[in-house]
Amino acid sequence: MRSRKLLAACCAPILVLLLGCPSKEKVGSNAMAVLGPGVVNDPKNKSLRFDILQFGLERFCQEMTRRSVPLKLADDQPVLGRYFADTCSSQVLDDENRKSFVVQYAGKGYAWTNLTKRVGFKAAGLVEYAPDFQLHEGSMYVYFRPRRIDATSFETRMVESAAAQTGIAVTGTDADAVGQNIVKGQLQRGFTVIRYDSDGTTEFGLGYIAKGAQPFKPYRVENSDKLILANDRTEVHSEQQDYIGGFEVLDEGQALYFTISLDGAPEVDAFVVPKGNGDLMIESYLGSPGPTRLTAPPVLDEPIRSGSPWKRFLTLPKGLYYLVIDHSKEVGHVAPPAQAGDDRAAKLDYLVQLGEAP
Repeated sequence: MRSRKLLAACCAPILVLLLGCPSKEKVGSNAMAVLGPGVVNDPKNKSLRFDILQFGLERFCQEMTRRSVPLKLADDQPVLGRYFADTCSSQVLDDENRKSFVVQYAGKGYAWTNLTKRVGFKAAGLVEYAPDFQLHEGSMYVYFRPRRIDATSFETRMVESAAAQTGIAVTGTDADAVGQNIVKGQLQRGFTVIRYDSDGTTEFGLGYIAKGAQPFKPYRVENSDKLILANDRTEVHSEQQDYIGGFEVLDEGQALYFTISLDGAPEVDAFVVPKGNGDLMIESYLGSPGPTRLTAPPVLDEPIRSGSPWKRFLTLPKGLYYLVIDHSKEVGHVAPPAQAGDDRAAKLDYLVQLGEAP
């Protein structure tokens, strides 16, 4: 069924998360620069190369359970959903004959297709990766090639479209089995993590990204002392929401900085909520049609209008926060056009940064 294939393709990047939180810490890259790329890139230096990889792997699961994974059909396409890991455990296998990285995960998420509308799901699995990396002009390209994929599961929690529900029942399609098989196939692509020595930030892409290449990013940021937490493009359809984050404020006196450009719709609502409140909203959003109402007053509540970029900063206490985009008439102050068959998907380019408060 085409709608299920679209959904499963969206779920491909379940394990495609940052190698640790983006930070200004450059110990790993600078240490390798002293050795020189000729030494580090030499495949014969297997022990040295694997020891360096462990520098970044230590925080993999910690970050996976804090931040959502954007789901896309392709790297340069808008976000169509999110995956939120509830549990994650990792292990480094290091012996003379086998050096690999194993991660076991479980969690939930949502995705949108034109046939199903929103689909809420649960997904879990175990993947063993053979990691490797190359240095290029001071940056590190880390490659995760799947060696073994086991126990991949996919469970549909909710299909928003009544027509799609009927089609699944009439044809006898096992949506969970289809989703599981395609997710497994997509995971076999592996992924690439790039750590830039220029500012210590990290980004990722599906499959193999050659040295010197970069994943798609809508904003070009140069000469900024702020840490980039997100730089991506999302698409929020009528009567839908998107939960972006969580974004961590590390110290007192810091602020989150937002730059968002809207196209395709006149306006949407933007909320910033603490992660605890956001998690409650997400749980409801995955299991029930329509938007989810706020569970508590947000720390930011403003409309975003098409035209000039929307720029704001918020000085916040230490903690984790979601940016929630609402494109519905039930929640917030604005509503999509009330015309039959007129979806008017809102397309948003968003940049979220962390820096010192003004």
